[in-house]
Amino acid sequence: MEKITIKDVAKHANISASTVSQYLNGRYNYMSEATRQRIEESIKLLGYHPNYMARNLKNRTTKTIGIIVSNILHHFAVTLTREIENYCDRDGYNLIICNADDDPDKEQKYIDGLLEKQVDGLIIMPTTENTMLYQQLEKRGFPVVFVDRNISTVGIPSFKLDNHQAIEQAISYLSEKNVRMYQYVGVSDAMNLTPRVERMEAFNSIIGEEVEKKTITAPTNDLYDTIVAEFDIVRGCGVVIANDFALMTFLKYVDTHNIDLVEDIHIVSIDDIPLAEVYRPNISTIAQPIKDIAEAAYTTVMNKAEGSEYTRPEHFAGKLIRR
Repeated sequence: MEKITIKDVAKHANISASTVSQYLNGRYNYMSEATRQRIEESIKLLGYHPNYMARNLKNRTTKTIGIIVSNILHHFAVTLTREIENYCDRDGYNLIICNADDDPDKEQKYIDGLLEKQVDGLIIMPTTENTMLYQQLEKRGFPVVFVDRNISTVGIPSFKLDNHQAIEQAISYLSEKNVRMYQYVGVSDAMNLTPRVERMEAFNSIIGEEVEKKTITAPTNDLYDTIVAEFDIVRGCGVVIANDFALMTFLKYVDTHNIDLVEDIHIVSIDDIPLAEVYRPNISTIAQPIKDIAEAAYTTVMNKAEGSEYTRPEHFAGKLIRR
């Protein structure tokens, strides 16, 4: 059987071979939707299979990007990855997903492995202990962006929630409940990751010294016991929950201690996880604009891969979901 070529597809679709080549390279903005559909139909009818290896060697691209998430169990990480995958699928790219578990050694291993696979770009939720590696990527001009976190000593752009604004919204919501004191519950660790540091700092700075407040933080595995030991069950108390893991841990505490989330205390959590809508009573949240963050991160990486300059880093406002 004679091998089908780009020229055969072009002849069948009644267009130029260069337009077919643009289609195969994912450059759909160079053609109309009708032309794109004609090419797709011709490829299917003729049974054309592109030689991706040869084309990638010629164009110096693997049509692959990598994403390294901090912890795949987080709602933010899962949802962001799904959004990035949608963009990759739309543009004909493959996505390699790596879960670093906030372990710098795993993160370095994955970065090295993805570079060996010659990915076209990287999207990373960085730890804080691979600064030299990030600086090397920056110096090389490799297409890479951070999400959710930033490293102040590295010029790699970061796209994340405006944590101060999110905490400000949470406190404003609780103040409407006429709370008498505020408590903050969150996860902490030795790495001082951006969301954890910025959210707690915002909580302390916004409330100030004239209002009674308390912060309760501990590593994930110790957080429940720390809440049991330190949380003050004060009627009319307002509680800011720092993220999804902290929320699930705190709700366990609420259930085991028979605390009424309507009469006893009021809570609001960063991250609009599905549990917040089905738990009784429903839980108000600050939703992260994950679609906007994903679009900005993906677009910036792809633009850099094509030789464009980075766009400026952006902090995105959260949205209060009242329940």
